[in-house]
Amino acid sequence: MKISQRLFDHLIEAILIFASVFFAFWLTDYRESRNEAETLKISLQHIAAEMNYNHKRIEYVFENYSTLINEIDSLKNQQNIDWESLYGYELKSWHGMQTPMLRSTAYQTFLNSGINDKAEFELAKALADIYNMQTVIERLDNSFFEIATTDSGFTALPKVRHLTGIYSELLPGLMMFYQQGGKKWLQEYGYKLEITNERLQNTLDK
Repeated sequence: MKISQRLFDHLIEAILIFASVFFAFWLTDYRESRNEAETLKISLQHIAAEMNYNHKRIEYVFENYSTLINEIDSLKNQQNIDWESLYGYELKSWHGMQTPMLRSTAYQTFLNSGINDKAEFELAKALADIYNMQTVIERLDNSFFEIATTDSGFTALPKVRHLTGIYSELLPGLMMFYQQGGKKWLQEYGYKLEITNERLQNTLDK
């Protein structure tokens, strides 16, 4: 009886120790999961805010470039004007050669922190598609700055028309990614802007 009682006591003690260790591991894992979920939420909120800024920049720049293109094309159709000898500052609609300068810091932090591994696959893929497309425009920005620092005549109308034409073709494609993939996954985190620029909307509708 004494041996059986001692074995029973040891068994109870072992069960309690096992339960305590198990609970400690579970609690640690639970806290880590909650921290990762909160970090992911904050990261996606920052990306949504970044996309809100970029969305507005895309609309503004697209409208500005569309106006420039229309004025340049109008000059091209006037036979008494040598439009190729003119410069951007001579245009009525000229407000400087503004590039989109879109932001991607929040997304890069999302990748570098490794928190993207905790996101749903389709969400991570949608963001990758958006920012890969945006990278093309960022590279175009870099090319523009290189030209601007080496070519004093970079605002000549043929060059302005060429560059604004490229941007005007790329920006609607990026906005399409924003509206389709971005709003689908980031609406609950803060990105839910609609397109307000009529020209841009008409381009997407086509």
